[in-house]
Amino acid sequence: MGIMKLTRRVFIDLAIYMMALGVFTGVLFAIFGLLVGLPDEFLSPLFILAYIFVGVFIGVVNTLVTRLIVGSRLQKLSTKMKNVITHLNTNEEIDYIQYIEESIVDVDTEDFIGESSEAYNELVTKFLETLSSESSIRKFTEIFTKELDLAKLSQKALSHLIKFTRSTAGMILVNRSGTIEVASSHLIKNPKKVINLEIIHKTFNSKERTIFSFSKDITIEAGLIDFQPESILLEPIVYKDECLGVILMASAGNYPPSIESQLVLDTYGLSLGMYNAITHDKIEQLAILDPLTKLYNRRFGIDRLKEEYGRSIRTGTPLALLMLDIDYFKRVNDKYGHIVGDKVLVEFSSLVKSHLRKSDVFIRYGGEEFLAILPGAPIAGLKILSEKILKIVESLIIEHEDDKIKITVSMGGTSIPEYKVHDTDELIAIADKYLYEAKEAGRNRAVVK
Repeated sequence: MGIMKLTRRVFIDLAIYMMALGVFTGVLFAIFGLLVGLPDEFLSPLFILAYIFVGVFIGVVNTLVTRLIVGSRLQKLSTKMKNVITHLNTNEEIDYIQYIEESIVDVDTEDFIGESSEAYNELVTKFLETLSSESSIRKFTEIFTKELDLAKLSQKALSHLIKFTRSTAGMILVNRSGTIEVASSHLIKNPKKVINLEIIHKTFNSKERTIFSFSKDITIEAGLIDFQPESILLEPIVYKDECLGVILMASAGNYPPSIESQLVLDTYGLSLGMYNAITHDKIEQLAILDPLTKLYNRRFGIDRLKEEYGRSIRTGTPLALLMLDIDYFKRVNDKYGHIVGDKVLVEFSSLVKSHLRKSDVFIRYGGEEFLAILPGAPIAGLKILSEKILKIVESLIIEHEDDKIKITVSMGGTSIPEYKVHDTDELIAIADKYLYEAKEAGRNRAVVK
């Protein structure tokens, strides 16, 4: 409302000055006529009034023309301002980057109107970029304060970043105990291949943003036709001077400088969220994993056994349980010490686990005892597996100084529903019974019934 009053008063003042100039011109022309000796008929009161009228008329016309030309341009500027205010008052979520493009005015003059328009463009751009930053930070804050699952956090963050940066594709890589993994990916072909790129490792090590153009090593999936991106942006995710991960954004066009600065703010929030998620993940891992062998611990393993037992009872599918015990393990500890003994446990557990299925659950039950939970495995399959384990353990050699340590294993196992049991405790007791029989029979054997 204030802009309209100001504009209206300007044109009123302009009209008054223009008409006053017309009157002055009419009077001045009459005086000029007297000085040059014009005939009396040209200096009559009627002619003088005519001079004054023409001057006033020209002043009015000049005012209208000025209002038409100047006023129309000022009106466009005013309309743009009003639109910005209207959108801001609605409190709706808007695409600030796109809205900046819609809000600025075209400047085609270098006069004061052009300067005013340039100043408006700069003001609205800075203002909307600030609002964009605040909105992005707010969204990111909501993400990392509410989500502790690293996979879900990364996926939400990636979706936000792709939308914000107008990228075609992207991925987030995370550093897990020195190993780079894909936390989330969108439309990047062969994301695991990207992990091995030298530029990725360089970004992890340098902790510096990298922007480069066209890489044949990175491909965007686009339906039937895949293509290489025009611009690739790598943004490290750093928390307390440690690079937790790297954001990779790929676009068919070039990234504006404003997006780069915004990423700094976004990645700061993401770094905190990722640190919390990684810490939470480590705590969970500590709660369920044996610290030495990295197998599931007894408490968590028994919980998993109960789950699989319940599923087996409901579906009628087989469930096998195999109990393993390293033969004469105490002799290893007594002869070589507990450090070597721990090495034996680690290599044994790693070897056996490598010959199990992904669906199988391998547990360190206690000391040198282990449990293998095998969903869907009948007795016949369990016998084949136990004979295989016997052979691979016999072939295992653990070197210590000049000695080559060899071990064997005894096993006992069963499978339901071939063997009727009432609960998991009874199932474990049966496997333990057969393990004892294997030991009594001379060790380095399996008793599976």
